[in-house]
Amino acid sequence: MNQLQALMNGGRRWKTKLRSEQGRAELEKLSLAPWAGRRRKELLELLDRLDPIIGELTKAAEQEARKRPDVVRLVTHPGVGSLTALAHMLIIGTTERFHCGKQIGTFVGMIPSEDSSGGQQRLGHISKQGNSLLRFLPMEAAQAAARIKPRVETSLHFTWPCVGTRASPRWPWGAV
Repeated sequence: MNQLQALMNGGRRWKTKLRSEQGRAELEKLSLAPWAGRRRKELLELLDRLDPIIGELTKAAEQEARKRPDVVRLVTHPGVGSLTALAHMLIIGTTERFHCGKQIGTFVGMIPSEDSSGGQQRLGHISKQGNSLLRFLPMEAAQAAARIKPRVETSLHFTWPCVGTRASPRWPWGAV
């Protein structure tokens, strides 16, 4: 799909228009160089073959998601679809195996790395030790929620003040 959009991209942004009948017609009548035209034809044939298979697999995954109460509950969150929720629950498994939220964060790899020496604790970037898909899924859900509901985008937007200022969480004496 990305390669087809790259072929069409003559300074325009197509986004979802390529999936519509009108977008497909525009793509087919677009004049291209001989090899680019051949590539377009091959990619459209591949897309025609893969779409029914992807649709069938998506339908089966959504049916499985409806059977699981934990997945149904996750789908109620904005931006979380049945595939995202099902993948999350299949990787995490039962939540009873984690005693607290920090253990889930460690499992996923969202806990910051630590470099401590001489009684001074320095927290760095996230460790990324866990499952990369579990770090990716919440970001996708947040982006989908921001596209669907603009009000959600403002609640997801968060900026830290400059480090070292009195408003910063790292200011050792708290906010003054």
